[in-house]
Amino acid sequence: MSLSLVSLCLALVVDEPMAPEKAAQVERAEQKAQAEVSAKYGNKKPTELSKEERKALDKDMADASKAALQKEGVDPKQWARESLKKGRDDYAKTKELVKEAEQKDKAAEAAKKAGDGAPKEIEIQRGVTDDNPVVLDEKPNEDGTIPVEKGLPPDAQRELNEANGDENAAAGNPNAPPADLYEAKPGKGGGKGGGKRR
Repeated sequence: MSLSLVSLCLALVVDEPMAPEKAAQVERAEQKAQAEVSAKYGNKKPTELSKEERKALDKDMADASKAALQKEGVDPKQWARESLKKGRDDYAKTKELVKEAEQKDKAAEAAKKAGDGAPKEIEIQRGVTDDNPVVLDEKPNEDGTIPVEKGLPPDAQRELNEANGDENAAAGNPNAPPADLYEAKPGKGGGKGGGKRR
């Protein structure tokens, strides 16, 4: 092949427009890189930065864009030409694809946060069936019996006994019923009959 034919083929390949999907991918990568640099500077407006900070911000933005373009395999000069040559339809389609990519990224990030940090929803079981059994203990007891608790938990029973003024609670027997539980209590007011007074 002659040198002119090779250069003509290269010129045609370079002038071939970039697909909107690829352009959207490149633009999204460039936006991400610039957002990271902006976050580094506190997402401040340029008017809020000093002259030296603005100069450093501009340099870092340019470096980030160049790195993002190289990562995507696009020459910065070609990208600049491509951006200038875009028609309205290509521009609108690229913007739409970039917006879709942003929404996918946000949804993926939200799903990741929901799965990691958020408490999981508690399932409330209504009734016991063969399809929906209740598991008392994950591991069996040493003696093979199933523990069954009756009454209040020991701490609550002790507090209840102490509140009722029972000596057994102070002695350390939390499961003992209060002493006056079975004693007859005198009623208020006298008289027979239990009807209402009118």
